[in-house]
Amino acid sequence: MTIAALLLPFALLQAEAAPDTVTAPPVVAHSSAYVPSPRLEQCVASIEADAAKAYEDAMAWAADTRELAAYRCAGLALIAQGRNEEGARRLESAAISAAGNPPSERAETLAQAGAGYMLARAPARARSAYSQAIALMQNDRDVMPDLLIDRATAYALEEDWRHSEEDLSRALDLRPNDSVALRLRATARMNQNVLELAEADAQRAVTADPSSVEARLV
Repeated sequence: MTIAALLLPFALLQAEAAPDTVTAPPVVAHSSAYVPSPRLEQCVASIEADAAKAYEDAMAWAADTRELAAYRCAGLALIAQGRNEEGARRLESAAISAAGNPPSERAETLAQAGAGYMLARAPARARSAYSQAIALMQNDRDVMPDLLIDRATAYALEEDWRHSEEDLSRALDLRPNDSVALRLRATARMNQNVLELAEADAQRAVTADPSSVEARLV
């Protein structure tokens, strides 16, 4: 499964891109409770070869089965064609409509929608999608840090540094040595002129990941 692996959180690949340089693909970490179907994996893999055909195939699959996985592939295929907001809307709508599906699958779909909205430079819509995913997964300590980091990135794109910092602090409560969260929080704190705490976060980010160029730049 490709489309940038589909398995990494958006913020990890976005990795503190400046608000005017958001370029990462729509991705999110899988919950340990959810395993994608082989058909979804095949469909997503086909996007790399021909996104337009993958979209048509996914919609035919959806017409036959109404499965959330089919709509997910269709949404990702739209995003791969640069139709970011349209793809994000399809993913969000599919997740909301699939109330009978596992919460982990719905949350992952919502997080992919959030990433699509980020690519479309619609951070408020992204934040809403991430918030819905967080509500579904609030008891999953493995997935929550990624979702909180992603929503913090949406807040940062809106220059809402206080709420960005709050989400990153929550993520770090669950995963204390996350280098991405630390350097993003350092940036949020710098933008609030809390320089001593920002410096401490930046130093911790370097300690957590000494090879990270981004952490050293911060």
